[in-house]
Amino acid sequence: MAEHGLEPLSPFTTAGALERADAIELEVPRGEPRLLLAAVAEALAARAPADELRERLTTAADRLDVSAEDEEVRLALAYRLALPYLARDASIREALADVEPLLGAMDEEERVERGPVLARAAAPALAVDLELLKDEGYRYVATFPPEGSEGVDVVGKAAAWLTRRMTVDGDDARLALRRFLAVLAEEVEIEMPLTAATVDRLLEEPMPPHPPKDVLFLALARGLVEEAVAERGFPW
Repeated sequence: MAEHGLEPLSPFTTAGALERADAIELEVPRGEPRLLLAAVAEALAARAPADELRERLTTAADRLDVSAEDEEVRLALAYRLALPYLARDASIREALADVEPLLGAMDEEERVERGPVLARAAAPALAVDLELLKDEGYRYVATFPPEGSEGVDVVGKAAAWLTRRMTVDGDDARLALRRFLAVLAEEVEIEMPLTAATVDRLLEEPMPPHPPKDVLFLALARGLVEEAVAERGFPW
């Protein structure tokens, strides 16, 4: 198995750290502080290594003069403030570019039914080792017995397994996904009103207790598995 040095979940994206960061009121001045937050967003969008992302978060938190005893709360605040910049990143916009006209051809019920695929754009916001998760999802597909698999959605099974894998220690990743989607809806509302409205509608639904039943999280996980299969080819 490939060697991965990153933790599956970043401490500064935990629900506890972000909740405490939410309690800190801070206005970001123009100039360098905003550029540093944009640099954090750039690292997230590029799926940069954990040490690089943490370095950028630390630099931004230092420049913002964030006063918090817990280092992870300082980084969580910088992360939270960087999310709007990530939502404006070209890579996110490109991922959504073709979605708006497709949504326009659907009625509201169909938009809600097909809308969970929008969650795939949120993958970089989780600040997790996506390559590790892709590798594990691919290995699930590769080890699935070919005999009797005809008609079986193997990728779907791998995605459901991956949702459980990402939530072994709790629902922090699912909550981080929803946090970013809410920010994304705010940021794209003017140019992509149907995308924003669909995300808002999906976020109105309570988060299911079981990760595989969470259509948003499942769609994100499926996107990672499909990405891995597209890169490596189907294993059998």
